[in-house]
Amino acid sequence: MALDPDLPLRVVTLGGGTGLAALLRALKSEAERPDQPWQLTGIVTVSDNGGSSGRLREELGGIPPGDLRNCLSALTREESILSDLLSYRFKGEGSLAGHSLGNLMLLAMVDITGDWVKAIRQLSGVLVTAGRLYPSTTVPVTLCAEDLQGHRYVGETAVNETIAPIQSIWLEPEAPEPLPEAMLAILRADLILLAPGSLYTSTLPNLLIPELRRALQQTTVPILYIANLMTEPGETSGLDLEGHIRAILDIGGIKPTTVLANDSLPSPEILARYREEGGCPILPSGPETAGIPVTAEPLLDLDASTARHHPAKVLKAIRAIITNY
Repeated sequence: MALDPDLPLRVVTLGGGTGLAALLRALKSEAERPDQPWQLTGIVTVSDNGGSSGRLREELGGIPPGDLRNCLSALTREESILSDLLSYRFKGEGSLAGHSLGNLMLLAMVDITGDWVKAIRQLSGVLVTAGRLYPSTTVPVTLCAEDLQGHRYVGETAVNETIAPIQSIWLEPEAPEPLPEAMLAILRADLILLAPGSLYTSTLPNLLIPELRRALQQTTVPILYIANLMTEPGETSGLDLEGHIRAILDIGGIKPTTVLANDSLPSPEILARYREEGGCPILPSGPETAGIPVTAEPLLDLDASTARHHPAKVLKAIRAIITNY
């Protein structure tokens, strides 16, 4: 089903961490255009238990605010002091040290409104964001995994440090209720994008929510998976593009319509640094992998000091793919 990218498409993105934020930044121009803008929605993984989010979650309960805050910052229409404030981290050695001001702002707004959707909407209004943002669930969930040796890992931070391959991964509780607004966005979508990011701790957790997974399985609109550029030490060490896709198929239960993968290499210096840390490029091996068509494009930001997707290249590739479905 071909889509016209110049029409006001309802585009839903799913993910977490920095990957979803980067994708939202790439799509933001389509949501800001004056003529028939895209209606952009981000659905965010909420299993984080590390850093400022983890500390706040342990002290105050509820879901972690960090990934939501990252994505709010990404959707801010103009780079401003408000966006900088969202990302500001307190320094020093006191109780606030290491906390993100944006995390505290989000939790304060939740306390004032009594509702995560209202809180995000209110803060989005202040920031003037270019899209909507929802947590996948407001139920506090813990990500758990087991490796081939039967070792169990509890919490997103621990799962991130596993040694691939992971045999099984699940949420506790296993069937958290998804946010109704997130479900409605999926049901109304014209296009669904699985954002790049940590495979087991950003991409898959949303797909482990049974009702949300069923909505994605039953949709008739295109689902595009934007593959990672590099493997991560531990979590995806030695896992090629097919391994990533197999995990989405077998663990996530979702079959993307198309995979968008990078086919260019970073500079020798950047590549050497990643290899020293245990990472390697994730490159396509052909026009199809695990029965799914693969679109290969040079997506690297050649001016970046790390391996990053170039926003304009990603957006151009997405537009071309949906035009030619």
